[in-house]
Amino acid sequence: MAFIKQLSREDVMFVAGETDSIYQHVAGLIILDTSDCDEFNFAHFRKHCHERVALIPHLRWKLHTVPMGLDRPYWVEDENFSFDHHIKRIALPAPGDHATLCEVAATLYSNHLDHSKPLWEIWLIEGLEGGKVAYLQKFHHCMMDGEGAFKMIEVICDFEPNPTAAKQVDKSISEARAGVVPSYPQRSTRAWQHLARLPGEAAKGVYDILRPKILEQFVWPRKPKQKRPDVPTACFNGVISSERAMTATSLPLADLMTIRKHFSVSLNDVLLALVSTAIRSYLKDHAELPKQSLRTNIPVSLRTEADEQLSNKVTTTTVTLATNIANPAKRLEAIHLESEKAKQLARAGGKGIVELFQMMPPILVSAIMETLPADQAPQILGANLIVSNLRGSPMPMYIAGARMEKLYPMSILTAGMGINFTCMSYCDSMDFGIVVEPDLVPNHEAIAEKLQEAFTLYLGLCTPRKKRVSKSPPRKAATKRAKQ
Repeated sequence: MAFIKQLSREDVMFVAGETDSIYQHVAGLIILDTSDCDEFNFAHFRKHCHERVALIPHLRWKLHTVPMGLDRPYWVEDENFSFDHHIKRIALPAPGDHATLCEVAATLYSNHLDHSKPLWEIWLIEGLEGGKVAYLQKFHHCMMDGEGAFKMIEVICDFEPNPTAAKQVDKSISEARAGVVPSYPQRSTRAWQHLARLPGEAAKGVYDILRPKILEQFVWPRKPKQKRPDVPTACFNGVISSERAMTATSLPLADLMTIRKHFSVSLNDVLLALVSTAIRSYLKDHAELPKQSLRTNIPVSLRTEADEQLSNKVTTTTVTLATNIANPAKRLEAIHLESEKAKQLARAGGKGIVELFQMMPPILVSAIMETLPADQAPQILGANLIVSNLRGSPMPMYIAGARMEKLYPMSILTAGMGINFTCMSYCDSMDFGIVVEPDLVPNHEAIAEKLQEAFTLYLGLCTPRKKRVSKSPPRKAATKRAKQ
């Protein structure tokens, strides 16, 4: 029987959740130093990409959709695959500075990938100041999550400028295969099987979500009921247009670890506190800081250390940003206390709205995303924005002989959430890519500056205070004992 490869439940959410204004692709904006690679040009770069893409079968697959979205699409081989559709070039207008690069990257990002072809693009961006170049790599989230994406980047790139040995690729990647186009009877049978199981699976999913609350009713003495956290509406919670803007910045990783160690929290807690402090300051400047704390959606990886596949192994949870707490140390403490519990629950199989979406046929997910009221999205989804933290390489990486200097990730804006912070560690820095809906987040460049200010604030709290030297007058000499 012919092999058929259908999207998993984890993958289909990203296909069905795409609308005219909601993109479900992610990207990496990578700055390259070509000073030690005299032969670097577009032809040389393109040739290198040809060779490495050939090692990743997934990059030649395309989606075969089911009529009316009644079932999950299938992965099939693109018989008309051409690199001309996927590897392109563009030059920056003068002056080619950081702001111009971000503007062009956002423009390239703000276009849907063509679903009739494999869902990825690579853009070489020339004309950066200082003689540098950059490249933007876009790929659809239905192909892989953040950790899977970095595994793909490791195949395309090298850990030395001119490797002599052949590139070694894990078998879970190199031996992956697409399926054949399913016949009409095969598509129909699978669709009806999945639809028939939907009511029972949905009921079980709802029960799994409500089960902790149900069990509380049988415990004596009963614990006080935990009210679902209220989620205020911020200025960046509104209708998402098809436009995107971005800004980017970097923070020294060693200093971030100093903050982590000083407060005895996780690195992710520190990053959340920096984002919280930056957003708090930005909203205060605009006189729009809600009295209640903002909340963020954070992805939680479900991968094991041995998992090398290019796929989605991720769930999500929500965490407070404690923006209602003025004291920065107490703000970090509040984030730490809630985030640890939330991540443990998510990894232990705690169910949420993401898992419910994964059970639905694509047509139903699409209908929900299209009709979700923007002003109610924070309350329904339980968050105001998205913050993601990815682990990258501690060693320098190279592509086509050019050294990667910075790796700024760009990720998804979902319904009603007009800002996304995604960061990735690379060498000795943490690189932040901040994607926004420009109408909802004016003067978005200030957020990167606020992030730097928040970093300086927390690092300053780690500096030992010098003991104050007493300036009291010296004691008077004791009077001499009178002579006998």
